[in-house]
This record gives sequence, structure tokens and C-alpha cells, in this order.
Amino acid sequence: MERLEVTSHVVVTDDDSAIRKVLQIFLQKSGYIVTLCKNGEELLQLLEVSNTTVDLIFLDIKMPGLSGLELLEIIQQKYPLIPVIMLTAFNDLDTGMKAMRLGAKDYLAKPVSREILLTSARRILAESASSRSELAKQVKAIAHQKELENQLQIALGTIDKVTRATLLAFSETIEQKDAYTKGHCNRVSIISVAIAKAFRLPPESILVIEEGALLHDIGKIGISEQILNKSSTLTKEEYEIIKMHPVYGERIISHIELFQPYRSIIRSHHERIDGKGYPDGLKGEEIPLSVAMVSLADAFDSMTSDRAYRSAMSVEIVLEEIKLFSGTQFHPDVVDVFIDKELYLL
Repeated sequence: MERLEVTSHVVVTDDDSAIRKVLQIFLQKSGYIVTLCKNGEELLQLLEVSNTTVDLIFLDIKMPGLSGLELLEIIQQKYPLIPVIMLTAFNDLDTGMKAMRLGAKDYLAKPVSREILLTSARRILAESASSRSELAKQVKAIAHQKELENQLQIALGTIDKVTRATLLAFSETIEQKDAYTKGHCNRVSIISVAIAKAFRLPPESILVIEEGALLHDIGKIGISEQILNKSSTLTKEEYEIIKMHPVYGERIISHIELFQPYRSIIRSHHERIDGKGYPDGLKGEEIPLSVAMVSLADAFDSMTSDRAYRSAMSVEIVLEEIKLFSGTQFHPDVVDVFIDKELYLL
């Protein structure tokens, strides 16, 4: 008893009605659904409405109107997933090879025997099914990857929001502790970012500077309010306690993984180019450029703001101070950019 093939839709296109009929009989007896087209125009009309149901096309090379090779190119462009087997005259094998180079999956010389026809059809359909399956896996994998990327972006966005909210909460905590620094952290962050942008630093570096500047004084949480808000001159012992706030700040954020990029800004924003800063006495190139930017922004805003122990200094006087200490307290390149770009007007 003849074994029937798994049902597939096969289209036979040939201008010879006898050949169409013979191929139809061969294919239908093996269980295939067969549609016949007498020329290229009929085939294209069929594909226009039913291309998703067509599994294989047998296509004669020489036909009136559109030739088989012309149709092959159209099918390759518009319906690349549908495999094509070319039918060629016995003495036209060169044309059959050309068709293979253009994308045909096989070519058969007419007249075609039943065995050769079905063997080719089975092989090409199996290869097509395998290719479609692999393509489906790739599409699924790409869709899965896209979904993971979307989820990651959402997660990162959530982390960014949480990080930002936490930064602002810490900043507000600092300002509640020291009433005279109200808005100080935010202003230092704005000025630091402007300097960083003037240096054309990459966005990720600017973000670290922006958020690190918001936290630069976090260590003041560990300093007594009596010392922070003292209206008279600090004693030597009190000043030594104040000088510990960068160390306290680093200690506070050491437990928060997301805040580790800000570590150097928090610990070193009171270091000086000449090595006379604190807490580590860093000097010159030992001080990262990002830290030098925040240091200048911090000093400028501190000097131009009212404090418990003094009134705000005028911008003109502060600029002269900054110029005077360029190369000793402040990084000279940072000073030049700050003044040349008039960032003190922010």
C-alpha cells in the first residue's frame, strides 16, 4: 500500500497542460494538495492572496510572458520562504544551473519521472521545514532577547529612580542637619555638571559627578549640630572633628553598592593640589579630575553663601580668591574653565 506524504500545498506552474496534469496526478497520489497555474501571471495572482499556504512551487523555466527565471527573482524578493524547484527541458541544463544560482532549491529535467519528482519534493520540503523551524527559533530568541532588554531597561529605570530618590533624601538629610547649607548640595551638583560638560566628559562620567556632588557632604550627618551651626570661630578640636566628615561620608556609603562610584568625591573633595588638604593629603595628579571639579564648585558655593560664622562674600571677591589659589588649592585647568565659561553665573 502506498504511503501518503504529510499534507503540503504544492503549486505547479507550466504552460504545457499535459505536464501539469501528469505532475498533478503524481503529487496528489502521494497526498499533496496541488494547485495548477498555466503561466506566471496566474502564479503571482495566487501568491498575492495565498502565499502563506503555499509550501512548494514547481516552476517551468520557459513560458510565454514572464519566464521562469523572472518569476524566480520575484518570488525570491517577495516570498523568500517558499522553496522553488525549476523544471527545464532535457537539453537546457545550463539554464537549470543558472536557476540554482538565483535561488532555486533544485531543478528537474523534463519529462520528470514520478520517483525523481517525489524524491526532490520530499527533500526540499524537509529542508524548508527545517529552515522555517530554525527561523522560528531565531525569531523567538530575538523576541525573547528584546523582552529581556525591555525588562532590563525598566529595571534600570526603576533603579535610577530609586537611586535618585535616595540621593535626594540623603541630600535633604544633610541640609536638615546643617541649616546654613540649604540648597548647597544641589548648587554644587549643578556647577560641577557645568564644569564637567565644559570638559566634554562622557555622559556616564558626568552622571557620577552630578550624583556624587549631591552626596559630597553626607558625612556631616555624623557631626554634632552644635559644631556645624556654631556662630563663633571653631576651636582646634572642633575643626579636627569637621575635617572628619569626608571619612564619615565614605563610611556611610560603603554599605551601599550603588553609591560606590561616588566614593572618591565624598572622601577627597577637601583635598588640595598642593597636598595640604584633608583627609589624606593627596596632591597633584593623585586627585581625580572629577573630584577637583566638585572641590571648586563646593568652595565657590560655600564662599558665596551665608554661613553661621560669616556672611556671604561677593562673587567678584570669590573669583579673585579662586584665581589666587589656582595651582595650590584648586586644579588650574578647572579654574580656567570655570572662569572662561563664566560658570560662576549659574
